[in-house]
Amino acid sequence: MASSDVFLVLNCGNTHVSASVFSCNGEDSLSLDTVQSIQLEYDYANDAGWLDAVGVAVRELKKSCKLPGRGIFILPGNQILTKQLQVPHVAPAKQRQIIAVEAQQSVHNFAQLEWDSQILHDDEIEADVLFLAARRQDLQDFYFAMKKAGVVPTEIAASSVLDYNTFLHTYPDFGTDCILLNMGAKTTNLLFATPDGFIARTINLGGNVLTQNIAEALGISFAEAEQQKVGYCTGEFLPEDDDPFHEVMENQRIKFLKRLNQELTRSIVSYRNQQKKQPPEYMLLTGKGSLLYGLPEFITEKQNLEIHHLDPLGNVEIDGSIGEAELQQLYYEISESVGEAVRIAFPDRDGVGVNLLPSSIQRKVSMGRRKPVILAASFFLAAAPIYPFLQIGNLNSNYESQLKDIQDAERVVSRDKRSILKNQEKCNQLNQEILKLEGLVNSKNNWIIFFTDLQNNLQEVEDVWLEDLSITRTERRETILATKRGEEDKVILHRTSAVRLTGRLLLRSEDGGASSIERQKERVRDLADKIKGSEFVQDVASLSYDDSNSGFLDFSFNLIIDPSKPL
Repeated sequence: MASSDVFLVLNCGNTHVSASVFSCNGEDSLSLDTVQSIQLEYDYANDAGWLDAVGVAVRELKKSCKLPGRGIFILPGNQILTKQLQVPHVAPAKQRQIIAVEAQQSVHNFAQLEWDSQILHDDEIEADVLFLAARRQDLQDFYFAMKKAGVVPTEIAASSVLDYNTFLHTYPDFGTDCILLNMGAKTTNLLFATPDGFIARTINLGGNVLTQNIAEALGISFAEAEQQKVGYCTGEFLPEDDDPFHEVMENQRIKFLKRLNQELTRSIVSYRNQQKKQPPEYMLLTGKGSLLYGLPEFITEKQNLEIHHLDPLGNVEIDGSIGEAELQQLYYEISESVGEAVRIAFPDRDGVGVNLLPSSIQRKVSMGRRKPVILAASFFLAAAPIYPFLQIGNLNSNYESQLKDIQDAERVVSRDKRSILKNQEKCNQLNQEILKLEGLVNSKNNWIIFFTDLQNNLQEVEDVWLEDLSITRTERRETILATKRGEEDKVILHRTSAVRLTGRLLLRSEDGGASSIERQKERVRDLADKIKGSEFVQDVASLSYDDSNSGFLDFSFNLIIDPSKPL
């Protein structure tokens, strides 16, 4: 990265927006040039007002700090879906495709999401993947709201993993496992940082939960409870001795810490089972929620951890224009911004992070960056004929020579044209092969869904299993005679597929007599009806039974596959 490059990072939290301008002045040096934070003005208990409040804050920051017109935005954890997946090891070119297949099986409304991923660990057999996503419509709304506010997002990052970059940059020689706990207003980002990578989890517990509990206990508004809570923790609010706030605050604080400790215990147990080793002995705290008094002491007692606060600016050069008061205010807000700045400034370090800017907008942003070059090229291209026009008097003397050159060029073009047509034919053949491969991939995914539906139906009926499954494919040609002179007969190819299922139903000792056999046959018919409800099945035919085997009812039937959704 060139030393003259500067970049803007805007960290959009649930209660504040901070704008930081960074630059890279060397191979290992990161500089913070300017920074400012604005508190968001909206009802924190109502998420609907967040986006408008962020737009107002960005507009004010743009005006007061003279920010660049483009910047990287960071979304808070509650705006991001975080899920850990296990996928087979594949070549990097196919990695996104296999992650998408796995995510479709476990993520609701996958088609409506914009997503990116981060590889946590890959042993060349399986890969642990952190899947991060957000609703595409929400991201588009966010992009246009920020663009209207005066700063066009070039990337939209997720706060969930950025503390890991800050940790490695600030403590490059830490050398042992460590827990990073970033407590925000609505969520808490938990990272287990190791020399080999990290494990991430987003806990749906933040400072707003404590505020809401205080408000309900005292019968006051959320805003009043937030103001008193923050003032009490910072020492700015000193209530009278008989003020009920003392007792309420203490009771709710202990409840909150116990709940946080439960989530932390659950995460540590999961880490220990997954990594097959003892949990870390160190924890670094950050985020404004970590200012809750008694938090380090409580976790130290319950988890036996050595706890300190993360120093996000410990390895960052700070411009002299930034005052100590500003840094004190932003000390607990800026860790995610530093993490994103490290990823951008030092791309060779393979820093973690994702870009959730919708792909359609990314293409527009990329085209916008190339527009000046395209316009300049168009200008020179349009101006090219001017010089020959001014020199037209000299062209007559060179006419014969140029004509010969043109004829030579024509022969070259004709030869190239034949080569192009031959290559075009090869491309068409390759395209047909690719289409066949795509059909195979789609068919494989359909089989996975079909077998999942089939297994669920077998579990619902109970005491039933399949002995055999086979598929029969047939083709029938239909010829439609021409009705007009000069037309040719049309040949239509009809393809049909049928899946033959053969299975058994267990007859328990109490299932005896003809009436019981009929009841068991009804269960088989119910199984067939359930399977018929599959999106791939058009009809069920040739249902037959055989109760000659003692203790079992054999059955078989055909599934007529829907031609529009082939297997």
